[in-house]
Amino acid sequence: MPIGSAMKLDLFVNHQHVPTDAYFEVRDPGNFSEVVAMVATGTARHVDDAVTAAHAAFQVWRNVGVSERVERILAAAAALEAVSAELATTLVKEQGMLLRDTQRDVANGIKTLRETAALAEAFLQSEEFEDEGCLIRIRKVPRGVVAAIVPWNAPMSLTMAKVGPALASGNTLVVKPSPFAPLAVSQALQVVAGFFPPGAINIVHGDGEVGPALTRHPLVRKVSFTGGIKTGKAVMAAAAESVKNVGLELGGNDPAIILDDAIPADVVPHLVRGIFPRSGQVCYAVKRVYVPAALYDKFFDMLCEAVSQLRVGYGLDPRSTLAPVNNRNQFNFIKGLIERTRQSGAEVYQLGQKVDPESWENGYYLLPSVVRNVAPTAEVVVEEQFGPIIPLIPYRSEEEVLQMANGTEHGLGSSVWTRDFDRGLQFAERIEAGLSFINSHARTGLGDRHMPFGGVKQSGIGRVRTTIGLAEYIEYHAISLNKTNMSNIKKEGHQDAT
Repeated sequence: MPIGSAMKLDLFVNHQHVPTDAYFEVRDPGNFSEVVAMVATGTARHVDDAVTAAHAAFQVWRNVGVSERVERILAAAAALEAVSAELATTLVKEQGMLLRDTQRDVANGIKTLRETAALAEAFLQSEEFEDEGCLIRIRKVPRGVVAAIVPWNAPMSLTMAKVGPALASGNTLVVKPSPFAPLAVSQALQVVAGFFPPGAINIVHGDGEVGPALTRHPLVRKVSFTGGIKTGKAVMAAAAESVKNVGLELGGNDPAIILDDAIPADVVPHLVRGIFPRSGQVCYAVKRVYVPAALYDKFFDMLCEAVSQLRVGYGLDPRSTLAPVNNRNQFNFIKGLIERTRQSGAEVYQLGQKVDPESWENGYYLLPSVVRNVAPTAEVVVEEQFGPIIPLIPYRSEEEVLQMANGTEHGLGSSVWTRDFDRGLQFAERIEAGLSFINSHARTGLGDRHMPFGGVKQSGIGRVRTTIGLAEYIEYHAISLNKTNMSNIKKEGHQDAT
């Protein structure tokens, strides 16, 4: 319900709106003067209520046939599509991204539900193996209550990537949205919840009390977390107390490697789109670019020219091609990173154009930056920036660039740029990453259907999308029936009766 111009957002437990004793503000990252929502702050007690409701719903939902689960997911996707425009606009105001990005996020969330529905029925079938003496049945059964902890940068698609597989597999959920973008995703979840039993989807907002209470709760059987590595480690430690299954989609520091046969004029426009989606606030955006030393100056000049055309402004302003960053912590971190990078001796070029300079102080606006003459071990290179700043690093051999690209604890995405497809494939196979793209740094429709998404090393555990992602939400129950023993028992029983 509205409070002035702001929306009041309660918790959502067992199909009921639950008010709390405290609410926190969500302000527009591009217009600080607008309070978008007042959001209920949950407690450990609210977490327990939500998990208890989800556990009760699980006893019902697990017994619903897969065909009916799929039908309900498809109906929910259609209902979301009907309100997609409103959700995208709300998301701009709380999250700060460009409208085209939030529209894509909402559309991807709906598409994810439909892709899951298309895969679920065939995948969830039991498998059987039989010979003369034995029958083996492998059942795919739900885990139970899933704790889904989702971030602010692509909340719709990342949330539905958890909700769809969890519900299709027969699980129920408690979702904790990010406090930096809780409104649109909560509205979407309540739409989806209307197609499922009470308690199948619950929403608990909150601060540092809610997350640990959720990940430690004994009735939660899986934790699916998307966020930073530091928090991911805490989630994993909390889940270990009761040996829960965990899925962790963590940070990335994706290298883009330009091979020496690439033509800079062909690469740069596509690379800029890979560096600055959502103002660089994408886990698998390009975070560092490695360029052959012989091409370095030419490539740098072309990249700077392209970046200088970016227009930084409000997400609903059609003139904007880059939006503000989402929150004060990230804003301050990027500003500090720029200053530390300059102090290290590297050159930082702040480029781009201000769409509305007079409102610049009323939002988390940052011009995009390109960094050159930077050490390969500098902070801006080896740590994830998660903002509109990109370092260029020269290299002199393939072995050297592979060592640099693989020399961090990140391993989410990567890209290789070359005119030789075979060379690109061979090179990509040597990169330590969960995803590698050649001559692009973006997923495709075919990729969404067939590429599992996730990272190696400290970029995560597990995968989303495809049947590999569905498998994250099931247990395997293997049953073995010994025909020979049964035959002997029958014979012995017949003899005893005689």
